[in-house]
Amino acid sequence: MPPRPGNRRSGGRIAAIVIACLLGVALIGGGAVFALSVVSDNSGGGDEPDVPSDALEVAWKSCLPRSTASSGSTVQWPARWLAGSTLVLGDENGVRAYDTGTGRQKWKVKPPEGAGEPCAMAPEASGNGVGAVLFDAGGDECSYLAAIDVDTGAVTWSKKLASEYGANVPQVYAGTKHITVGLNSTESIQMFDVRSGAPSDPLASARINCRYSYVFSAQHVVAKPDCRDELVVLDTQYGGRPTTVSKQQGKPLRILSDHPLTVAATVGEGDSSPPRVLNFAKDGESVKSVDLTGTAADVVFNDKDNGITESGLYFCKLRDGSVAALDLRSGRVLWEGKGGGSAFVGYDSAHRRMLIAEPDPEKSYWSRVGALDPDTGKLEPVGTMVLPDGTYLSGSRALYAYETGKVLAIGERADDGKRLVVAFEAQVPAP
Repeated sequence: MPPRPGNRRSGGRIAAIVIACLLGVALIGGGAVFALSVVSDNSGGGDEPDVPSDALEVAWKSCLPRSTASSGSTVQWPARWLAGSTLVLGDENGVRAYDTGTGRQKWKVKPPEGAGEPCAMAPEASGNGVGAVLFDAGGDECSYLAAIDVDTGAVTWSKKLASEYGANVPQVYAGTKHITVGLNSTESIQMFDVRSGAPSDPLASARINCRYSYVFSAQHVVAKPDCRDELVVLDTQYGGRPTTVSKQQGKPLRILSDHPLTVAATVGEGDSSPPRVLNFAKDGESVKSVDLTGTAADVVFNDKDNGITESGLYFCKLRDGSVAALDLRSGRVLWEGKGGGSAFVGYDSAHRRMLIAEPDPEKSYWSRVGALDPDTGKLEPVGTMVLPDGTYLSGSRALYAYETGKVLAIGERADDGKRLVVAFEAQVPAP
């Protein structure tokens, strides 16, 4: 995540939802190498802890309850929000917040009356501090919606949503004006006022009288009527009538950015149709369509692990599992890397660097943090995430978040399986 630059309340802007995004072991473009070679200060023998010389300093760590939650294909679960100095974590054990400076738990959400355990969260809280959580409504239906105040953890409003086709593919986004929910890929979306919970029909004034496919984000809905070659675009932040963009075949795949609106779509009908990128102007009506060819045509746009920078560089996964940086405005691949086991951590807008975590080339159980230049693929070392006693989190199941100067890692300690959230001090090299 996905991932766009973080909301305005965050000290460090985040490009996307934090999850495992495959990076290369060696980059092709420019001959840059992903592997970060650092010598350990001992061989691991004796009673001395096996700690590398570049181990990142631990600011704090907190224990977490065990979780069986696993990332789905549509919604990141377990999930996290980063809003200013608040890190919010959600899994089947509940939704709770931690102070990023101290690790102290600040609050835990009390589920609405009649709701079960949480089962999905928006990828981010809104810019005005409201988050959206879906709880089990009974019968394994993830359809009980609640709006959460990020500062206090209070449920400001909640309601059980109607679900004609079931709620097995829940998606939810929290914007500054509305919360938008889709419970199943085959049914229409629902939209509610972020403060009051009042419902509204997002496409009520659009001339849609046939079935349609749609994608949505925190700020937009993009729908494609099956019976007409056009797209219907709704700005859910500022409102107004839906905009119709004519002469648009294919279907929307994913909203890549809200500012400016950038949408991945297919050129024609069918899953085998090649992809393209639609770059909308500020007026929301004129659009430039960029067909993707060659390597760019292999981008997996429905992968929530992808991230985007402020300048429109898309850090993405290809069909063969390798990664690339795609310029969304031109459709040109800037660089491409081999497949690997690395994870996307976050985006440092001050240094214009993407932070990634990758296995050590000699001791793969260690995870090292690197600062990636999205323009060139050049990677600079930041340090290794190892605790002072030599223990470490299992990289295969870890989640990450980035606040300026800190990498927040959530995962299981390899030696005993204890689940932790650890804040590592991480200084990003100047460009």
